[in-house]
Amino acid sequence: MHDDELPRSIDIGRLAAGEHAWTGTLSGDSLPRIHELGGHAREVAGSITLTVGPSHPGCRGDCQAVVTMDCERCHSPVSLAVEGAFDLIVVDRIAEADAYDADTPVVVAPRGWLDVATVLEDEIILGLPLIPMHEDVNCDGGQRQFGPADEPTPVRENPFQVLESLKRDDSGETH
Repeated sequence: MHDDELPRSIDIGRLAAGEHAWTGTLSGDSLPRIHELGGHAREVAGSITLTVGPSHPGCRGDCQAVVTMDCERCHSPVSLAVEGAFDLIVVDRIAEADAYDADTPVVVAPRGWLDVATVLEDEIILGLPLIPMHEDVNCDGGQRQFGPADEPTPVRENPFQVLESLKRDDSGETH
């Protein structure tokens, strides 16, 4: 078991047959796609176990991170705890994935190099909510009123009220 910092990549060809495990963290700077999505993670903690044998290697593990993104309701930062777990088969080329069932998850490790940072980043991205927002009920949801603070919120007319009048005939009966 290797501890402290997870490697960014692993040369699977140099590993002996058997299980090899790593536990530790990766810097958030090694996760560029999370930044592209408007998020920031200081670090990702996780573990990864590679099983090397006569067939394709297996890769399983888990990861956790706190990703800071902008709340879609109030546009202020929100911290989201994200977890992920994976159990993958490692292939050298995407063409080798065709030998497996469509439901079998694979990861491509070109020339035997597994990009650990990409695997963990994929899991963190999959764990992000579609719409990041605070769970706090005080998050105003963007329902801000512009104008003086003591001015009451304008009341909008219900657009369906016109339909109500169309349902009544001249006698006042509803149809």
